[in-house]
Amino acid sequence: MVDDSILNKLNKVKVNLSETEVLDRLLDRMRWPKNYIDGQPSVEAITEEGEKHQIFFDEDHYINPSKAIRVYEEGYSLILSNVGGFNHSTFLVQEILNDHFQKRINCNFYFGNGLKSVSFEKHSHDYPVIVKNIYGTSKWIINKREVILKDQDVIWFDKNTDHQVVEISDAKLSMTCNIQ
Repeated sequence: MVDDSILNKLNKVKVNLSETEVLDRLLDRMRWPKNYIDGQPSVEAITEEGEKHQIFFDEDHYINPSKAIRVYEEGYSLILSNVGGFNHSTFLVQEILNDHFQKRINCNFYFGNGLKSVSFEKHSHDYPVIVKNIYGTSKWIINKREVILKDQDVIWFDKNTDHQVVEISDAKLSMTCNIQ
């Protein structure tokens, strides 16, 4: 169960990352295989139609940083998966969640500038989701309610809750944690 105590703990962790720092981490090719050993994609782009693609991987199945950064700069949002160890503060978020729920919680970055794709069409999950907005501003529709997320805001929504990011007003990075 997601309760106020876990949200308060997450609110106290300031995740210090900039757009440049995230882009710089994409330069570490070996950190980003096309898929992790469990089959989860490491990096995906969201098209304007709300589909996912991975056209920026080389034949050796590791990311081509130049292509991935170009896709981001052209305006497509990227999903970077399994980011609990991205830096010290994301590690703390991951540890707080793992400790609270007594299992490993998967966290992903949604990283975009809003020029072409923002996110997926309205959808829901069969598990609760916690979102920590790291920087930037985004407008969400959650169960037909408009919610604005800004720097370091934390929200959650329960399983089977319709949600969609409908607008990004500037570069935005959020950490989405799936409570499965």
